[in-house]
Amino acid sequence: MKLSILVPVYNAEEYLKTCVESILSQSFQDYELLLINDASTDKSLEAAHILERRDKRITVYDKPHGGLGDTRNFGAKRAQGDYLLFVDADDWLGENALSAIMEPTESAGADLTVFDFVRENEASGTSRFCGLPIHCPTEDMEINQTVLEKLIGPDSTDTPWRRVEMLGSAWRRLYRREWFVSHQLAYPDEEKVMLEDLPVSIQAHYYSQKTLFLDTPAYHYRYNGNSLSTRYRANKMKKLDACFYSVAEFLKEQNLYTDMEQRHLAWYLRSAGHSAFVNVFSAGNVKDKNGKKKEIREILNIPLLQHAAQSQYLKNGTAADKIIRWIIGSGSAELVYLFYNWYAKRLQKNAKDQ
Repeated sequence: MKLSILVPVYNAEEYLKTCVESILSQSFQDYELLLINDASTDKSLEAAHILERRDKRITVYDKPHGGLGDTRNFGAKRAQGDYLLFVDADDWLGENALSAIMEPTESAGADLTVFDFVRENEASGTSRFCGLPIHCPTEDMEINQTVLEKLIGPDSTDTPWRRVEMLGSAWRRLYRREWFVSHQLAYPDEEKVMLEDLPVSIQAHYYSQKTLFLDTPAYHYRYNGNSLSTRYRANKMKKLDACFYSVAEFLKEQNLYTDMEQRHLAWYLRSAGHSAFVNVFSAGNVKDKNGKKKEIREILNIPLLQHAAQSQYLKNGTAADKIIRWIIGSGSAELVYLFYNWYAKRLQKNAKDQ
């Protein structure tokens, strides 16, 4: 069997049929499809079993709730295909996507294949192609090194890579299963580590001996303003801390941290601190103004965040870099409150229009 497609399912009753039918309609047919129910509280399991009866390649598993990372790990341990592909249950594959990624991957003998995607905005009904600023197809290992660096942290100045979306996502990659298992790649617990696919993507690019990059828009990512990634998350900064330290520990084990420390601190400032302050003003945070200011002060008082804000790495970065460095580096809860209250409202408006 060439391919194992792993679909974690959690309260995805509304979307699951669309996802599965996009897979069943592929011209490439040599695969197994594992639908892994993570203790859904809606009728997702029933929907999965209905789909299972349609095609012998579909197998449904039902497991105790463990989160997205745990469910991916569960599927990877049971997969039988030569390659692994993760598909989220609310997303779908493009027409002939599997042929477009499997054939060149097998021909190249790649450990890892990275492909492009289409961002589908539910609110506006619009679609947008999301690619990489490179010439494809390519197996250039210098580009693999470049992607590894961008996953660890942003460039110090404005480059096209700064506008790449979802670079670390598990679902925009195809993995050779034997290689994936041999390097013990496993997703951390999302209840403890936010952006749980980022550490694994970093490890994957580090370990890969041959990475193939394709400009094929194989995957359709459904952007939902009410999704797990956009709604208020309690203890978000703590979980982003855990992601930072997970990556840092891996880099230290590979003797890479000295060279990558400033880049990774910039990630902490932009993707942890900045994101955590936006989160304070996300829908679902029922705290009043004083409660939000208390949450802001707790984040501001993290020594590592102030250390990252004082770093000179982003001093010649984008306008946003400079503003965020100044706002966070000020240590002023009042200033942070005023800025991020305004910024979050702007983001919410833009999300509806995109």
